[in-house]
Amino acid sequence: MDLEKYKTIKSATREESENFDKIRCNNVYRPIFHVTPPHGLLNDPNGFCYFNNEYHLFYQWYPFGTIHGMKHWMHLTSSDLYSWQEHGSKITPIEQYESHGAYSGAAFIEDNSAYLFYTGNVKHGNERDANQCLATLHKDNRVEKSSHNPIISSFPKGYTGHVRDPKIVKKGDLYYMLLGAQREKDLKGSIIIYSSNNLIDWSLKGELSIDIDADFNEAFMFECPDLLEVDGKDVLIFSPQGISPKQEKFHNRYNVVYCIGKIDWASLTFTVTHWDELDRGFDFYAPQTMANSPIEPTLIAWAGTDNNLPSEQYGWVNCLTAPRKLSIQDNKLHQTLVPMNEHNAKPSLASSELASGEVIRLESLSFSLDIDYAQASNLSISIFDDFDHEFIFTVDNKNNKLVMDRTHYNHNSKEYEFGSIRYCTLTEESNALTLLCDQSIIELFSDKGRNVFTSLFFPSNGNQYLKITFDEISEIKATLQYINKI
Repeated sequence: MDLEKYKTIKSATREESENFDKIRCNNVYRPIFHVTPPHGLLNDPNGFCYFNNEYHLFYQWYPFGTIHGMKHWMHLTSSDLYSWQEHGSKITPIEQYESHGAYSGAAFIEDNSAYLFYTGNVKHGNERDANQCLATLHKDNRVEKSSHNPIISSFPKGYTGHVRDPKIVKKGDLYYMLLGAQREKDLKGSIIIYSSNNLIDWSLKGELSIDIDADFNEAFMFECPDLLEVDGKDVLIFSPQGISPKQEKFHNRYNVVYCIGKIDWASLTFTVTHWDELDRGFDFYAPQTMANSPIEPTLIAWAGTDNNLPSEQYGWVNCLTAPRKLSIQDNKLHQTLVPMNEHNAKPSLASSELASGEVIRLESLSFSLDIDYAQASNLSISIFDDFDHEFIFTVDNKNNKLVMDRTHYNHNSKEYEFGSIRYCTLTEESNALTLLCDQSIIELFSDKGRNVFTSLFFPSNGNQYLKITFDEISEIKATLQYINKI
């Protein structure tokens, strides 16, 4: 075991702290309105909630490097979901029940109180243990760990130590805890459920049966289960690890699935009426929805599951996606961007008519682009630089596909291990796209948010350009807005 990986921010030396300050000041590749770590590694969003008249967000954070080491919970608050204030690590793993990291979990809000549930990771040589833990978020932003911790000691019989990522929901007088798990007998993924009447004392009810016309039996782990109601229907979201590509789906190392349907708490069965991959891009994982949302159901996720990313040389790695509103249309889950405050967007080419092949030199790589291509065909959007590095989005009308292609972009990671092209099948009503770009992350929304692609990209230091080409008509309507420092 690499003991150097398992130290907390409290043990940082003066030299390490000075280096942290240098990293924080370096903005190469750093997005301006997506959450990034000040230094070190960011992964899963945690504890996402609305409490005490502001938004709260935590994320998995390893402060000392761009590897997966001792996980802390970094805390942020916001009034608009785009401008975030850091409050430092609020769950720092210093107790024996979390000796090797405070792993992911979620918030639960009730009676004007905010509770944070998380997994305490403990390692014994090559073996691991998993404790479920509770903390309280106070109105002054203090986080206090429960004296009852761990509220669930170790993992249940029949499962391995891979039990984590608690999500709490309440139905009637009972609280239910969903946990990602791995069975001991076949080393396959599952979701297990505990119940409680007081948030402290929990008993295992069993394993959730997901009635679905898909084969996830090859998955060796289900991570980050989430359950919420959207437009009157139950939506289950989880991240199955180890599933094989199936046509246009599941081409990343790890993927995310959503299921629309109905949960029966008595039989622990989720009857699925529709399921799909949640995001078709290269870099999307471990999404979490907001507890106690004052607006529509809202989701945020980790972008950056790859290794050896160019930002590592500057001392930080990964970011979170922009916040997304969830809705159900025609029994399909749709994701659309939470609107930004108007003062953060600088209009440019607002509602302009662009000729095919017209090249725009970009003033900034933080922008949004809306395109209406209802009358056009074979639309292509290209972001490129002076060195022939090109990131391309194409509407293939002949095959009715939307394609994201970063084959020719300058990128030093190992993404080619999992391919460099992603695509989805478009609906007949597809006629508009929204592209959100922020320095080193791109999010593409089509079909009114039914299909979404998230990808990291790392541009060269030279000029950046935008080119749009299409057939059938002479001009196309496009709205380009640069986004100011949030």
